[in-house]
Amino acid sequence: MSVRTTAALTISDLLWDRTDMLDALAARDVAQVFRLVQRATHVSQTTLGVATGLSQAQVSEITSGARRVSSIDVLARICTGLSMPRHARMTFLLGERDQTPTERDASGPQVTKVLRDRRADVTAIYSSRSAFVADLPPHVLFDHATDIRASGLSLNLICQQYADNHLLKLLAAGTRLRCLFLDPAGAAIRRQEREDDYPDGQLSALTELNIQNLTRRIRDRLPASARDNLAIGVYDESIRANLLLIDDRLCVVQHYLPQLRGVDCPTMVIERNASTSGLYPIFDEMFSSLWNRSRQL
Repeated sequence: MSVRTTAALTISDLLWDRTDMLDALAARDVAQVFRLVQRATHVSQTTLGVATGLSQAQVSEITSGARRVSSIDVLARICTGLSMPRHARMTFLLGERDQTPTERDASGPQVTKVLRDRRADVTAIYSSRSAFVADLPPHVLFDHATDIRASGLSLNLICQQYADNHLLKLLAAGTRLRCLFLDPAGAAIRRQEREDDYPDGQLSALTELNIQNLTRRIRDRLPASARDNLAIGVYDESIRANLLLIDDRLCVVQHYLPQLRGVDCPTMVIERNASTSGLYPIFDEMFSSLWNRSRQL
């Protein structure tokens, strides 16, 4: 049995596997999560508050049901403060969970094991990018990142949906960002426009605008010592997927499908683990190879 220690709080990993805890996490019932943690550890509300960045009064209001937590920022802070293991964190943030082994049909344990193993390091799949962003908005993904790599078409998640001042602050503090766009002057983007039934030049214009904004509104406003933290490149190849890799641990993949806009395509979340059969190394190499073939701006 292992334990996780945060500040003055020590929590057994067994707590996160209990059915009542998993039910509370899936329901995002923070009050019940706090109550279960307190029963297991006998810590005070003050200690809980210190660990999760809340005041004792806020913890008291949450535990009593007088205050309900819905902000993704606060939920993410609670995950970190309580040092939730990966499966508990994903259950809490996604609002859904798998059945525990005792809840599954006992007639098929081997099938269940095989299917679980086959998921490798995939931790979530969304039917569309909009569903993904609703659960994990850009500020949750990027605010504490130290290394971000993105490739795709226009990279709107970074260029249109993440605040300029936040991006400037990240880069000035040392975060590295590499952005790889489909070349707005290339042949591949014209093929993409025809395939997706866009007017000629629409995707090219949007991509060029994002590149210019990233250059002028971000890179040119950075201190000279931090400008190398932002690298921009373009490539002229048929687009296979949007890739987002964060801190060499998290990968978001969105494959392009015929006749579907990027925002409507399924999105997959991968968390790197020790398994050599996982998908993370495949997409890590895919980005590196594409970056090496790209033209830097």
